[in-house]
Amino acid sequence: MKKGSSEKDKSTQLSDAIITFEQILEAIPTDRLALETLSDAYEQLGEKAKALEYYTRLASVILEDGDKKAAPELSKKLRELGGNDAEIQQVIDFLDHLVAPDEEEMKQQAASKPSARKKGEPIRRRGTDITAELALAWNLVQAGELTQDEYSSVVNDLTESSSRNNNVPVSVLHVLRDRTFKNYERVLTFISTSSGIPIVPLAGFELQKDANSLLPMDFAIHRGAIVFEMMGKEPLIAILNPYDTELKKDIEELMGRKCHYYLVAAEDYDRYLDALRKASAAPETPPA
Repeated sequence: MKKGSSEKDKSTQLSDAIITFEQILEAIPTDRLALETLSDAYEQLGEKAKALEYYTRLASVILEDGDKKAAPELSKKLRELGGNDAEIQQVIDFLDHLVAPDEEEMKQQAASKPSARKKGEPIRRRGTDITAELALAWNLVQAGELTQDEYSSVVNDLTESSSRNNNVPVSVLHVLRDRTFKNYERVLTFISTSSGIPIVPLAGFELQKDANSLLPMDFAIHRGAIVFEMMGKEPLIAILNPYDTELKKDIEELMGRKCHYYLVAAEDYDRYLDALRKASAAPETPPA
């Protein structure tokens, strides 16, 4: 077979694959195999712009899934194809942020192997682990709720805040509040609607010692979760990021019961947390 004929056959096969997998994406827009195949096919055909388009879409899926194993390879591929493009560079930065906590954890483990967590001991979030918040910021960009410039500022603030010893959670909502973001309320409504979790006005709830104490103070200060009410034996929990699946997993591991989650605004959360701190620090009044 002549070389030209072989190249033509390969081109035909790639074109057929593109038609097939684009049809799959019409039905399942987040299908990773389809995105990977299309990215590779367009790259082999020399259509760099189309390859980058599908690699970027694949990055969105990987980021939303929190797939830390797939992120490094895709980050490398994006650098090779479009590292000089500002928008592609932001995607690369985001993928790198996704992996960074694991690299830091490996360094810490090499220095000192941590002991196993005892039953009932608070499940602490690593200071550098802002993966869930970065994913939320990325979702807001994809939904058009944040511009690329706003996204870059949010990521920068989250990264800086995560390295400090904070007395409030490191969250996207806190960053937007601190920046007096003009569409803050709209973003809050979008997060509530897209996650299916209603917003709760904590100002309407008084402190309840029995409910508040169901989660360690560590959760309130660092993880962004407070039990503010009970519905029978099931706790109602105010959270700042409905997409933080690790947080919910840790909460339910501690609780051992069904939990109900509600979204809360940053300023509302901080007021309740401040009252909770004061109540925890105040000496108990002995019974008469």
